[in-house]
Amino acid sequence: MIARDRSVLHVDLDAFFVAVERVRDPSLIGRPVVVGGSPEQRGVVAAASYEARAYGVHSAMPMAQAMRLCPDLVRVRGGHGLYGRASRAVFALLGNYTPIVEKVSVDEAYLDLSGTALLYSRAVDAAERMRREVRERLRLDLTIGVSRNRLVSKVASAFAKPRGLFDVRPGQEARFLAPLPVKVLPGIGPVTTQRLLDFRIPRLGTLAATERWFLEEVFGSYGPAMQRRARGEDDTPVRPPWERHEAKTIGHEETFPRDTEDHGFLRAKLQELLADAARRLRAQGLLARKITVRLRYADFVAETRDLTLPVATDHDGELLEPALELLHRMATRRTLVRLLGVRLGGLSRGYWQGSLLDEGRARERRLVAALDGIRDRHGGGAVRVGEAVWLGRGRWTGPVGGPTMPT
Repeated sequence: MIARDRSVLHVDLDAFFVAVERVRDPSLIGRPVVVGGSPEQRGVVAAASYEARAYGVHSAMPMAQAMRLCPDLVRVRGGHGLYGRASRAVFALLGNYTPIVEKVSVDEAYLDLSGTALLYSRAVDAAERMRREVRERLRLDLTIGVSRNRLVSKVASAFAKPRGLFDVRPGQEARFLAPLPVKVLPGIGPVTTQRLLDFRIPRLGTLAATERWFLEEVFGSYGPAMQRRARGEDDTPVRPPWERHEAKTIGHEETFPRDTEDHGFLRAKLQELLADAARRLRAQGLLARKITVRLRYADFVAETRDLTLPVATDHDGELLEPALELLHRMATRRTLVRLLGVRLGGLSRGYWQGSLLDEGRARERRLVAALDGIRDRHGGGAVRVGEAVWLGRGRWTGPVGGPTMPT
């Protein structure tokens, strides 16, 4: 059983990308706004304001479809550097309330306030202070769910959107969840939802009261686990940064606005994607030994190849040559390419050193650190080197329209 004095918050920044753009340009306030790529270049919606959502626009929707649904839609291309800085500013403020913060995305986190009653009296009081401080200092809105565990707090925050605060008091978890449709419970996807509906189990209260043997017969071991969650039972801890599991892979991929057969463009784009992935390696203090390159052609056939390096590294120069060799061996079909991706695996904790006696390597390391700082402040495309320079100069006809989403 979960202790009664445990307090877990699920914090979600409302329409985060759009909200940041509105801080930068207040004329966007109150208008239907999306962040994403150009409809002419097969862009997709990365984020949508609530005004746009009223027209049926949502994230991951093709931009052309969004524009048809809402003719007055305002599209902003956006940039990850700006959103990263805003996210760090928000979570720096939240870290003043508790060190136990598990950031699960750029706009979402869990906070464990257990044992802070002498500081804040109630967790809901601390949550209200957080919302007020972020609103006053950063002009961004938080929605927060409060309960004894992660599961119920996440459902509560979704229930409170937008700009809301919902507190589920200890012992009221099952009562709060009971009238809600089964699809709102994290972990229950469309297929499981439909199976539950087929058995006339439409709400979480019904699921919580269903015979255990029946759920085990239909869903296997997942059935009883799903029932416990429907009752609001969850003992998953909030993991601060020093306890978090390492990522298994780090990578980026990009669908081009127009299919291409230009090998020069593919080489330059691979270098740009690899530079972003390597920068994420260095930011997390990781080294990689495995490189995977992925192509998808215009006929939607996909091809993937990988190789393992003799020594783990986080340095662009040591990753790029083998990645380009993989690309060279792959790009043999007489078919246009629509997607290129790169992924780094075999991750381990550490930092690339080079030779301690090689001053040239030391200077190179300092240069890499300086370039990372510029890209962190101004976005991944702020500085390009090597063949990727030509992407910024428009040498090829295929630069993307919209932010590259990390995977």
